Amino acid sequence: KKYFVKYPVFLYLLPVFFVVHGFTENYDLIPVKDAVLLILFYIGVATIITLLFWMLYRNFHKANFVTFFILSYQFFFGSVFDFLSEKWGNSFLTRYNVILPTSFVLFILIVVIVKKTKRPFLRVTLFLNMLLLLFILTDTSWLIMKAGANKKKSATPIETFVVCDSCKKPDIYLIIADGYPGKQVLNNAFNFDNSAFETELKKRNFQVIENTTSNYTFTMFSMASMLNINYLKDVSGKINSKTDWPMVFKALKQSNVLQFLATNGYQFYNYSIFDFHENPSLISTTSVSRKTKPITSQTFLYRLNRDLGYHLVTRLGINLSPKRLISHDLDNNNKFYKLTTEIAKKAITKPKFVYTHLLMPHHPYYFDSTGQAVSFNKLTYEFAFDRKAFISYLKYSNKKFIELIDHIRTSSTKPPIIILMSDHGFREFGEEVDRKYRFMNLNAVLLPDSNYSGFYNGQSNVNQFRIILNSQFGQHLPLLKDSMVRLSE
Repeated sequence: KKYFVKYPVFLYLLPVFFVVHGFTENYDLIPVKDAVLLILFYIGVATIITLLFWMLYRNFHKANFVTFFILSYQFFFGSVFDFLSEKWGNSFLTRYNVILPTSFVLFILIVVIVKKTKRPFLRVTLFLNMLLLLFILTDTSWLIMKAGANKKKSATPIETFVVCDSCKKPDIYLIIADGYPGKQVLNNAFNFDNSAFETELKKRNFQVIENTTSNYTFTMFSMASMLNINYLKDVSGKINSKTDWPMVFKALKQSNVLQFLATNGYQFYNYSIFDFHENPSLISTTSVSRKTKPITSQTFLYRLNRDLGYHLVTRLGINLSPKRLISHDLDNNNKFYKLTTEIAKKAITKPKFVYTHLLMPHHPYYFDSTGQAVSFNKLTYEFAFDRKAFISYLKYSNKKFIELIDHIRTSSTKPPIIILMSDHGFREFGEEVDRKYRFMNLNAVLLPDSNYSGFYNGQSNVNQFRIILNSQFGQHLPLLKDSMVRLSE
């Protein structure tokens, strides 16, 4: 008790609780290493802010208390905001023009009151120390129980495959063009004719499948379903569901397609944002890893940048996202693109399965159609709704995809399977459109034997590898009913 009265360890227990609680809620989604680094990052921030306020107060108890208030506001803003929005909707309580001035006045009052008070904060220190320690112990117990229960939970049904000793086993390249819309969407919603790109693919003997759709409108759900050649079980319908996320990521790690290819001697190369069993992502990280987004998305600065980022840039010239964070997806695109070109040239004894996931033409729209870089200040969330910018980036992306395909074909010692498709369609319409538009996607396949009889008009992603495994690897998998599963945010 004497120790907990004297030392304000609550300031450092707070980031521990915040991260441990978020880690537990999103169990099996966030790597332990990234969670630990996030705790250390927040502790470092807390230390810096405390030192700044010590210069004002010359008293560590006072400095710690004000820093604790600032961090609490940062950590729990999202949860409180969501609660108010759920209870009162679009009332004045959920408007930033009310929240921000009120918060600023409250902050100034706390700084002044703490400056003037002569109380030693001993009771407050004891209370906060004990409270946060109790919260951390509770979350730790919850985490242990959740870990035990998760081991018993199966993500998706495991398929039964037959052995095919006579199969040729060509190299397979799965290139995901994230958010690439279907031809009908481009014609109707964008007034854009993409036939020139499709013609280039057909010249290279690709089969461009007509009127295809994804089964889910969000990447991790779509890829988990496609690589498991099954629909996901018991999806709640909300992408932020804390029960869905662990199940979806577990489904990715236990992919039926990867298991089949591994048993057939394939070497897997993971150039995507996802972690697979014994093949973690090679994604470039920032100071706060993108993999901790389920935790950091609750913070004040994240919400402020997401909700008001465009206005802050255009009206005040303030960008809350550092350039490195905004260019993060571009860095990964360049990295995965380069790795794909390198592995295509590399001769190995085992057949390859290369999964390359490029955030193209998905926003941010980094380049225009000529390859000219778009201004850093334009790359805000609101810019994602700029349809002209999207089409310009789409044209740039088309060139890059053709270049990558040509490189793979010329570098391969024997004809490969190349799959160029999107995980879902375009989503950033900004107004009501036909709900099917968000599912309609690109799907083009190159097979060495040009046997495209299994593909069909209106096909969905869940059947993509069922058809390929049947036609190229002697499997007899029944095709599933093509359905679109709507998910909300």
